[in-house]
Amino acid sequence: MNSKLLYFLLIFSFFTLNFYAQKDIAKPVFRDSAQAIFSEAISESSLVPPKDEHKIYNPRNRGINKVVPGKGYPKGVDAALQSKKGKIPSRAPILNFDAVTTRSTPSDPTGVAGLNHYLNAWNSAFSIYDKEGNILMPPASLASIGGEFEDETLGDPIVVYDQFADRYLISQFSDTPESFLIAVSRGPDPVNDGWYTYRFSTNRVLPDYPKISVWSDGYYITTNKNSNTADQSQVIYVIERDQMLQGETAQVVSFPLPGIETNGFYSPAGFNAMGNNMPPRGNAPIIYLQDDAWAGVPEDHLKIWLINVDWDNLNNSTIEESQQLGSASGVSPFTATFDGGAFSNLAQPGNAPDLDALQATMMYMTQYRRFLDHNSVVLNFVVDVDPTQAEHAGIRWYELRQYGDDSDWIVHQEGTYAPDKSDRFSGSIGIDDQGNIGLGFTVLDDSPGDPIFPSIRYTGRYEGDEIGIMTLEEQSLVEGQSPNPSSRYGDYAHLTVDPSDGITFWHNAEYFQGENRLNHVGVFRLASDLTRDVGITEIVSPIDASLGANEQITVTIRNFGVSAQSNIPVSYRLNGETVNDVYTDRIEGASSVDFTFSETADLSETGEFYEIAVQTNLDGDQNSANDTISRIIRNLPPRDVGVTAVNAPVTSENLGRNEEVSITIENFGGEPQSDIPVWYQVGSNNRVEETYPGTIAVGADAVYNFQQTANLSVDGRYMLTAGTQLQDDFDPSNDSQEASVANLNCIPEGSDCDFGDGISYFELGDILNERIPCTDGYADFISYATNLDRAEENYTLTVETFFQAEGDEERFSMWIDLDDDGEFDDDERLITSQSLTQANTAFPFDFTLPENAPLGQHLLRIRAGDVRYEGDLNSPCDVMAYGTTHDYSVNIIDSELDIEDFILNEAELKVLDEFNGHYRVVLETSFDETLRITVHNVLGQKMLENKVENSGDAYIYDLDMSYAACGVYLVRIGTRQVGKVKRFIVK
Repeated sequence: MNSKLLYFLLIFSFFTLNFYAQKDIAKPVFRDSAQAIFSEAISESSLVPPKDEHKIYNPRNRGINKVVPGKGYPKGVDAALQSKKGKIPSRAPILNFDAVTTRSTPSDPTGVAGLNHYLNAWNSAFSIYDKEGNILMPPASLASIGGEFEDETLGDPIVVYDQFADRYLISQFSDTPESFLIAVSRGPDPVNDGWYTYRFSTNRVLPDYPKISVWSDGYYITTNKNSNTADQSQVIYVIERDQMLQGETAQVVSFPLPGIETNGFYSPAGFNAMGNNMPPRGNAPIIYLQDDAWAGVPEDHLKIWLINVDWDNLNNSTIEESQQLGSASGVSPFTATFDGGAFSNLAQPGNAPDLDALQATMMYMTQYRRFLDHNSVVLNFVVDVDPTQAEHAGIRWYELRQYGDDSDWIVHQEGTYAPDKSDRFSGSIGIDDQGNIGLGFTVLDDSPGDPIFPSIRYTGRYEGDEIGIMTLEEQSLVEGQSPNPSSRYGDYAHLTVDPSDGITFWHNAEYFQGENRLNHVGVFRLASDLTRDVGITEIVSPIDASLGANEQITVTIRNFGVSAQSNIPVSYRLNGETVNDVYTDRIEGASSVDFTFSETADLSETGEFYEIAVQTNLDGDQNSANDTISRIIRNLPPRDVGVTAVNAPVTSENLGRNEEVSITIENFGGEPQSDIPVWYQVGSNNRVEETYPGTIAVGADAVYNFQQTANLSVDGRYMLTAGTQLQDDFDPSNDSQEASVANLNCIPEGSDCDFGDGISYFELGDILNERIPCTDGYADFISYATNLDRAEENYTLTVETFFQAEGDEERFSMWIDLDDDGEFDDDERLITSQSLTQANTAFPFDFTLPENAPLGQHLLRIRAGDVRYEGDLNSPCDVMAYGTTHDYSVNIIDSELDIEDFILNEAELKVLDEFNGHYRVVLETSFDETLRITVHNVLGQKMLENKVENSGDAYIYDLDMSYAACGVYLVRIGTRQVGKVKRFIVK
């Protein structure tokens, strides 16, 4: 190994190990106490109506931004990604209702289920329901609680149910003076039992974004405050639970978070204890994510602190860094930062503002539950699924386990739930008393053909399912009807588990109707409360492969019910015939087994798709919805491979004569394949043919780097095609892939577009490019192409920018490289310094092509930015201080050109000698009608006649003359009336 590299790795390892070896301990930084004020039962006459105003609550101020551009992993797709939805049938929601309609921005939905009530709150009011969704106390201002809450409506409310005391808490913060206001119900009835109210000082600092969790020895509150000095200042507050439950004077103590790194806004979380067993006092955990895109963070990890409060002598209290769960502990790299830490991230349908993804936040709540042999906590936060692409939000979730109260926490499972192209964020997660996990979230999609306004859905998984997967079908609680009129969303959602049964989830989040924000409560259950309920959750085998006439059918049978079952009738249906069988053994409640039918299935027809439907038929089954599952299984052909990606070369400056060509090969077939013939071709030049020497398993892929390099030294655009030519390949349609590559004389990287300068939206003809990422000021989109007819009078180009401020001069210019020399000359600039006068607004601009514009494929360059700063917009190579440059492709055609002139004057016919009597006939033209090819010998005898289609840049025909006699031949491509002729020699 290179000695310098070895030295660097040793130094890096030393500092990394040293970073993880240090564990800081801190003492309290603030302490105080508060007296309770008694408040009577809530009567209808004392209710203060909620304020009916479109109020923006607590505008966010990020403070210092510690994101380091380009730093952090992963550099590609999230390794924990779940890219497909779960398939296990799930029951429809038990209850759905809108809890409030408000214009508070954001509404901060929060709600908890107790034994007999559902307490709901938002900015800055609350209401109370029974467990059937009937309202017991109509919406009222938080001031209606009285006591310390009287005349207080600043907001950021949180409601909590303390299951171990059967009490409710309501909190908000105040700035008169800066403090927490907390109300504790005097009994289990929040309507009639009255409240104790407290005002706890926060020492002249507003405690932004508070979250409350329950622990044995206190109520723990995390905040977003003092982000520059969070490792030294008061961030975590603990309030004396025992005293508050009695309405007595209660102490409050505050701690920093030693060793924390933030990117400005941040939100840690305390473990919220629930269930029938209270945790031991002390060692109360606080957890927060640490993104390696932030300064000072060497690796993505979860950091855990432990707080021990001595209420008799607060000076003895401590907070200690306890654990850092990184890659060695099973935490996959994540990207938890969007737009460099900005608050507008996720696109909505239409022209509505982008929504805040709620990044850098441990989403509420972090739920802790004790089981017989372990303790579990579940948590989630939003991540960008692939930071190299346009932002795609998914939910990274964890179950951590602890085997013994004094033991370390371990990562039992992790996953990133992003099962399709839609954004999923604002998650809230819980775990029931059977170990099943429920996840509520918001889904959003700005796709023109399939838009989704902010909508509320849920999924989940059963204890014992495949690790890291949300296995249940995704269910909708409510589908949004309109976009959010503001970028502020949430700022959180709130899912809790019903203490009356330990298995019912209550989820509260917001959606929109016009300008109104609606807090919606959805109630669902994963575990069954039925006695007899079995069904099929999965067809284990067969899977897509090369299959035969005697395939075993294996399925997973789940006992969803609470009572054990045996002698379960099971059947499968295939090709119109039903096969019956019986599972005779015992299946305990809430558990699963695999079962293999005694009769096999004939799936032997190669390439055929077989639909297999499996069903349980238990007598007296109380829920038929989960009895049946079906799956389509394909008998894969033994031999079927293809190229799925051309990895290199890529568009760059100064490409050379020896560019490495790299491809990805995938085995689509049912048997492993070795020694696979592969090829690549640049433009219409001769193919380069080699052999991939390894073995690719069924369903796997591999990267191959060709030995022979490509000559891309001439500036301009290249079409690179690569493929496989496996003998007896079943499906040639998946053999090859194309990639557009350009050798450019300049790539103006380095512009700053973090403020939104440059082009965020581009539309021309068939090209529609939305939500364009900022990157480093340059982006290669030359694979995007459209036809431009030079016979048309004009064309319309539509562009948008994200940024527009007072005095801003956001402008754009556009070129087409008509002479294909890889440079964008002044006479090729078709749009010059057009003004973009408003952000997030589509501006159409017309332009015309020169009458003599050369036909065929050309590069298009477009640049935009703030022209008041450094960099010349109209110099295509100049780096702008604030802006972006993008390249696309256009294909110039002429619908009025006479076909005879077109073929005879515009096209060039070439015959390339490839190998062993094989030739490639190429007619380079952008004309796209079907032509004919003929081959004659010198005696005038026709050797071949066939149709030939344009592949995009040329008509190409691979001609096998290996069996023809040596001599001179004539090839012709054209119509029956006119064509091009070329002579070639077969040796």
